[in-house]
Amino acid sequence: MRKQLDLFGKNGDTSAEAAGGAWRFPLIAKPRRGTGSQDIRIISTAEELAEFRQSHNATPDQEVQWVIEPYHQGPLYSAECYTDGKSFYFFGITNRIMSQPPEFVEVVKTFPHAHGTPWEDSAREWTHSVLEALGYNAGFAHVEFIQTREGFELVELNARMAGALITPAVAACTNYDPYAMVIDEALGADVEVPGHRQVRGGHSHVSLYAHRLGKLKRVEGAEGLNAFPGQPTWHPAKTLGSQIEQLGTYRARIGNVSAVAPTPELAQDRAIAAAQSLSVVIE
Repeated sequence: MRKQLDLFGKNGDTSAEAAGGAWRFPLIAKPRRGTGSQDIRIISTAEELAEFRQSHNATPDQEVQWVIEPYHQGPLYSAECYTDGKSFYFFGITNRIMSQPPEFVEVVKTFPHAHGTPWEDSAREWTHSVLEALGYNAGFAHVEFIQTREGFELVELNARMAGALITPAVAACTNYDPYAMVIDEALGADVEVPGHRQVRGGHSHVSLYAHRLGKLKRVEGAEGLNAFPGQPTWHPAKTLGSQIEQLGTYRARIGNVSAVAPTPELAQDRAIAAAQSLSVVIE
C-alpha cells in the first residue's frame, strides 16, 4: 500500500529507509499482525534499532513479522468515509487524545471534529486522494493519519466501519446511516447515501482503563452520571469478574463514557467531566 502511495506522492517520507538507505529517527516498531496498540516500541537511535533486531531476531531479511517505520509526531485523527470507487462520501473526522508514550491507547475520541472548517476540507481532500491513489473501492474506510509539521501522514487504512463508538457517533451526528448502508451492501442492493452531509451535533467518548492487574470488582459512580449534562452513558467493555492481564493496551479497557452536545467541543467537555466521576476497582 505504501509503495503505491509513494508512486502518487501521497505518502510523504514514510519509507523506513528513506534518503538513500539512511534511517531517520525516531522510528516505531509494531507487530505486523498486532492490534490495539499492543507491543508498540519507539526506537530512538541506531543502537536501539540494532538491539531490537538482535532481541527479536529481526534482520532486514526477517522483518516480515514487524513493521518498522517513521514515528510521525503530531495529533492523531481518523477520517470516516465510504467509497465504491465511483462516489466518495465523507462522514467527518474523529480526533483523539492519546495516552502518554510509550503507551499508545486512545483515551478520548470526538466526532465530527472541526467540521465545516478549511482544515476539515483539506483533510477530506487528502483522504480522497489517498483512496483514489490506491484504487480503493471496498466501501467503508477508516483512515488514521497524523498531522505533522510537513502535513498529513498515513498511519493505517482499515477497510471497515469505524470501531469503538465512532460509528454510533456518525449515525447520531449526521444524516448518514452506516448501519443501513452495510445492510444494503450485505443484501447486494444499491447503497443509498445522502448527497450532502448535514451535521446535527457532536459526540464524544472517554475510555476508562485498568491501571493494575487483577480481577475487575466494580465500577463506581455510573449511577450518578445523570447528574451531568450531555446524556452521559456508561458502555461497559468488560463484565465484573473479568481478569485484567494486560496494561497499556486496549485489552485493559474497562468501558467508555459517551456524551452528546450541540457541538463536538462541548460534547468532549461533557464526556471528560462525566468520566472523571467514575472509578475502576481492581482486586
